[in-house]
Amino acid sequence: MTVIVGVKLPDKVCNSIKFQEILTEFNCLIKLRIGINNSSIFCNPEGIILLQIENSENALKIEKALLNISGIELQRMIF
Repeated sequence: MTVIVGVKLPDKVCNSIKFQEILTEFNCLIKLRIGINNSSIFCNPEGIILLQIENSENALKIEKALLNISGIELQRMIF
């Protein structure tokens, strides 16, 4: 099973350090990371990142840690 976790950071400047620390902590569980840039809005403060994680159990660990970041939004797709 593959899980794609979509992460929306409301303020990527303020939250990027904490976000990166969490991704570094769980780097062995993340197969792919893609950042999506909204180029139609100059200096958009929001960030959207997609994470590919091998199974639901690992995804849950990462999601739990990410939800400690203020204002973060998560969505999940399972294949």
